[in-house]
Amino acid sequence: MAPRGIRAAALLLTCCIAAILFLHLLLPGTLAAVFPHPPVNESGFTDTPENDTALYPEPLSDDERLEALIARTGVPLLDLAAGEIYSAHTRDDGALRSQAARICSLAGDARRDAQALDVSPEFASAHADFIAALDEFISAGTLLSGNTPVNQSVVDGAVDRLVLGAESLSDAMRGCRPPEVGPILMEQTAEPAAPAFPDALQIGERFCYDDASRANTGSLIVVRIKTLSSFYTTGTKVQTYTAKPGESFLLIAVKATHLGHRGEGTNTRLQAPREAAFTLHHAGETFRPMTSPGPTNQGESYSGRSLDRHESMEGYLFFEVPEDFDPALAHLEVSVGGSRPVWRLGGE
Repeated sequence: MAPRGIRAAALLLTCCIAAILFLHLLLPGTLAAVFPHPPVNESGFTDTPENDTALYPEPLSDDERLEALIARTGVPLLDLAAGEIYSAHTRDDGALRSQAARICSLAGDARRDAQALDVSPEFASAHADFIAALDEFISAGTLLSGNTPVNQSVVDGAVDRLVLGAESLSDAMRGCRPPEVGPILMEQTAEPAAPAFPDALQIGERFCYDDASRANTGSLIVVRIKTLSSFYTTGTKVQTYTAKPGESFLLIAVKATHLGHRGEGTNTRLQAPREAAFTLHHAGETFRPMTSPGPTNQGESYSGRSLDRHESMEGYLFFEVPEDFDPALAHLEVSVGGSRPVWRLGGE
């Protein structure tokens, strides 16, 4: 237990430090919204001239609320997780159960708040990663709380969940990083627009990445695409999906593979990117995947999940697109492993 606990605690400590640096350096506006400075005058009120209109802060957007929620709950969750690792190492069952209950409460409240947010496409990946992190923390807390006997198997399972939660939380924080704003050129004659994704991969090309712990390596491949006007699910309850007038369905087959594990860590599972991590770009518009319909007459639906070593999965992402959709102008982007690889879906 000692080597495993030390490695897990080290990873969580690293995540804590990264989270604090992230919040202070990359989200100063969010911190100001979450922890506003007190008034400078002693009375607690600011002087406003009689004829002036008092200025009230603008309400936060759901993107900003997500950043604030991550800022408010991320570090406390990592701190509690590190405390669980220490309590497991010292075999303090009372502290394990107490901290597990606090993790469940904090993560559960944050998950309800996060589910209520309607974020923009730019923050959809961070939103999905944050909810995934909260799910892992809740699972870990559930394993260690209640009346279930705390044995080595239970502790090991909870530690794995905590590490996965820390990794997903790290991904969510990276997804909240504000885009860099370049200088605005005020020229009368515009230069020809450069390709949106000059380094895009072709269909069938593999992209390899490491998870946040750098212990597991995975790969993604866009296998093929197809366009349909309808499809139906298979199983006991068949449901038919028919495209709306002027629209069609674009199906993109994606294959995710766990290539292997290195090092002495015990977390050998790799989280494949979830559906919300994918964005379809076409003619200046962006599209998000439909909710996974499950098995269909076209094949399995893609569903991001944890993969064991050397395990692969393949399935379709389903998009609703205009009927005149041209794959030659389309690209599929995914946020994974701190990178954003892009595939070109058609020829030049």
